[in-house]
Amino acid sequence: MIYIVTPGGTREKGGMGRIVDNFTSDVRANAPDVAFTVIDSYGPGRFWRMPFHFAWAVLRLAAACLSGRAELLHVHMADYGSVLRKGIIVALASAFRVPVVLHLHAGRFPEQMERAGPLTRRAIGRVIGACSEVVVLGDYWRQFTAATFPNARRITVLPNAVPGPAAVPNRPAGGPVRLLFLGRLIPIKGVNVLLNALASPACRDRDWVLTIAGDGDRTTYEEQARRLGLADRVTFTGWLTPEQCRGHLEHADMLVQPSLFEGLPMAVLEAMAHGLAIVATRVGSVHEAVADGTSGLLVEPGDAAALAAALARVLDDADLRTALAAEARRRFEDQYDIAAYRGRLLEIYRRNGLPQHPRPAPTLPHHPATIGEREP
Repeated sequence: MIYIVTPGGTREKGGMGRIVDNFTSDVRANAPDVAFTVIDSYGPGRFWRMPFHFAWAVLRLAAACLSGRAELLHVHMADYGSVLRKGIIVALASAFRVPVVLHLHAGRFPEQMERAGPLTRRAIGRVIGACSEVVVLGDYWRQFTAATFPNARRITVLPNAVPGPAAVPNRPAGGPVRLLFLGRLIPIKGVNVLLNALASPACRDRDWVLTIAGDGDRTTYEEQARRLGLADRVTFTGWLTPEQCRGHLEHADMLVQPSLFEGLPMAVLEAMAHGLAIVATRVGSVHEAVADGTSGLLVEPGDAAALAAALARVLDDADLRTALAAEARRRFEDQYDIAAYRGRLLEIYRRNGLPQHPRPAPTLPHHPATIGEREP
């Protein structure tokens, strides 16, 4: 049995939850002989409840290891507090000699390692070294992991993936250019930078509307939009269901991803799947998914002037939007479709302990994921 350990399980509203939900749904449909269960290491509700949910997850995993049911752990890890929690789980698995595939989603992991003291760095290094394989989201993360943790046994690049429509949706013509932001409303997502860019002379007088989809500190950004005179052009939706998210992706013209830190954001891949032009920041492995000038435009994080210039360029040129969108869709089909992801991840499982004999998969409850992030 494979135990997939992730914060929030398949109900988690952030990127980790969405990739686990996408993958497990695809495996149920297309590889039913693979036996797995998903363990929520964080739990729903308020933060103070998290230690109790985590303790219960550790007890469940300990029982599975002790009984011999756990043949492989696939552990999804972010940064800061997530590293401590997942370190405990890796240590537990190591004590029972259960192989661990550690999947890194940590946009701020380099920052954390720079700030960490020698003892903390050594402890994190022991966690990495105890894992059978470390999975990262792109070549940027492979280089970082190899340089920071020379004791890592094996590092494998596996970019995130999403399901997509069979063809690019037909979008309504005419009217203002429809911009879309998908993500949680927290400082590292750069929403304040986006609003400042749109309020600048480079963008203010152009014909656009913006939808901001996600939860978090909504009041702060609504007030910023009012203060900048953008309130009548910016709509805040709150959380979206997957169906609502797809509806916005189908009707948008452009995705804007102004994050300050990222691994490989699911929103960018979903925009590629739906054939959207993309303007994003050059963070994490975004530049590996979005080819600057070909399938999107990339700017440095936190630079409102550069973001405004890139937005103005795409707002002004319908032919450029069309070309960027078409290449984004092509790259999705070649590299980021969930079917190819399934095959690559199952191969990782096989070389780390997935039994070769077929076995029935348990019936597991399915909970749809929504937009945002929780960890750390």
